[in-house]
Amino acid sequence: GLPEFRATISAYQNAMTEMAGRFTRLLALALGLDEDFFALDFALPTTWLRLLHYPPHPAEAPVDQFGAAPHTDYGFITLLAQDEHGGLEVRARDGSWIAAPPIPNTFIVNVADMLARWSNDRWCSTPHRVRNLSGTDRYSLPFFYDPDTRSRIACLPTCCDAEHPPRYAPVLFGDYVVERLNRNYAYRQQAGG
Repeated sequence: GLPEFRATISAYQNAMTEMAGRFTRLLALALGLDEDFFALDFALPTTWLRLLHYPPHPAEAPVDQFGAAPHTDYGFITLLAQDEHGGLEVRARDGSWIAAPPIPNTFIVNVADMLARWSNDRWCSTPHRVRNLSGTDRYSLPFFYDPDTRSRIACLPTCCDAEHPPRYAPVLFGDYVVERLNRNYAYRQQAGG
C-alpha cells in the first residue's frame, strides 16, 4: 500500500549517514583530535533507523509508565527527528528530568555510551525517556550512528592525563552491544544470549 516507502526511507537513511559522518568529524575536532581521527572506526558504520509511534499516555496510567523507559543509547550518537508533540525528556546531572521540546527543522543529538567511553565522560551518555502526555499520537525517527562492530573503544589521548585516568577498560563495540542486549532483554537471557 506504500509503493514509495522503501525508496523514501532508504534516501533518508543515506542522508542521515552522510550528515552523521560530517558531525563525527566536528566531534573529533572538538575533542582536540584530527578531523579524520574516527574515519577507520566509521568506514563501515553500524546504523539503525527506527520509526517510532507512541500512543497517547492514558490519564489513569501510573507515573512510572513510559512510552520509552529511562535508558541511554548504546552507541556513538543518536540524531533524533521528532514531531511537534514533544514527550522526550533528558535527565540532568542533578537527576531531574528536563523536557526536550521539539523545534521545527532541527534534530536532537544524544551522546551515547561509546562516545562517553571514548571521551572519558567528558561528554556523558544522555539518559532519556519518553512520556507522551500530548493527548494524541507521537512519532519520532531516531537514527543511531555507531562505529563498526569490530572497533576497539578506548579512552582518547586528549581525554586523559595523570589527573584524569581512563574510567573504562577498552571494549569492542560489538561485544558491548551484545552484552547490553543480553542484560536488558529477558528473552535473550532465557535463550542463552
